[in-house]
Amino acid sequence: MPRSTTPVWHCDDNACPICTAPERDERAPLRCAILTLLEHGRWMACDEIPLPDILSAGGDYLSRLRDTVGDGTPVPAVEHWAWLDAELRLAVARAAGLDAVSTLDPRIDKVLTTAARRTPRRQVDLLDLAAEQFAELCAQSRTA
Repeated sequence: MPRSTTPVWHCDDNACPICTAPERDERAPLRCAILTLLEHGRWMACDEIPLPDILSAGGDYLSRLRDTVGDGTPVPAVEHWAWLDAELRLAVARAAGLDAVSTLDPRIDKVLTTAARRTPRRQVDLLDLAAEQFAELCAQSRTA
């Protein structure tokens, strides 16, 4: 993954499992951005925004969110946006039951299409599970 050309973002959330970890590394802001997108995805699902829309253009969404909310939002550099979108899709696909090892798994689109047919409440549950699993996976990778 390329290094960012922008300064590292510092999370203000004292409950963030990624940013409060003592082993915080250079990818922590990107992981935190994914957790932020999953959290905001919950609210978007409640507003009946389709899952494909929630999972696309994450970097752009965070950028616009920071413009309205302020500095409390992680915004990765533009060159990281494609990685962010792929990792977000993978996190949700894993929560939906896909045990993928990479974003190249051809089953991801089918799994996400099936997940998109869920009710908004079930999509919120799916995004919650994705956030929980993603935070746990990040914690495991730091201790390995």
